Amino acid sequence: MSRAARLRWATVAIFAAAIGASLSHASTASISLASQNFTPYRTCTLAATPATTTSIVDTTVKQASATSNFGAATTNSVSSGASANQRIYVRFDLAACSPAIPSTATVRLATLRLYMTAVPAACRTLDLFRVTATWTESAITWNTQPFGTTINNPASGSRSDSLTVGTPAGCVNLVAGYVVGADVTTDVAAFVAGSASNFGWMIRDDTEGSATVRTATFSAKELASIGQLPELVVTYVTVP
Repeated sequence: MSRAARLRWATVAIFAAAIGASLSHASTASISLASQNFTPYRTCTLAATPATTTSIVDTTVKQASATSNFGAATTNSVSSGASANQRIYVRFDLAACSPAIPSTATVRLATLRLYMTAVPAACRTLDLFRVTATWTESAITWNTQPFGTTINNPASGSRSDSLTVGTPAGCVNLVAGYVVGADVTTDVAAFVAGSASNFGWMIRDDTEGSATVRTATFSAKELASIGQLPELVVTYVTVP
């Protein structure tokens, strides 16, 4: 190929490359790219450790020992029986979460977890209620509890959630060493947003005063056994 021909082909190649670059730039400029915001989930697990922590408090109040406090006991129990009813009170301080859960966070799921050590021989329903008044682990008794001493109060219809426990077939056939969980998402969301004060929960038998005493027993924080601690697990998202 002559020198003149080579120059012509080089000019054509340069011109074609310029047109291609221009078209490529125009095509790229016409593409609209939308930014995608990814909202990560965060989880705070509050466990009753060490046993001396005040961020998590739990206790049992007993009708048969109406003026006694059981805040130092290593187990908590829910019981139904004539003059022998028992209730659990438990509270988790959300301020102990690290990082702190902002008040603008959206709580997706909150689960209260308790380790069961003894199961009633009959199928029982246990109800959880959000407590609306202050109480202390070292002072609360059956007579001074926020919900009062009337059995089967408050009504089951106002409960936050319920658990069904017992050994008979058709219940859940639980055995000792089983962790039960209750959905307290609505309550925790209210605590985080500040629309409700966090005084924890009370757990009672759905039908107190049964002819035969029926008891469900759970590990308390004072047991100081890592695998059996009461826990509150909160999963939430924050808005950027």
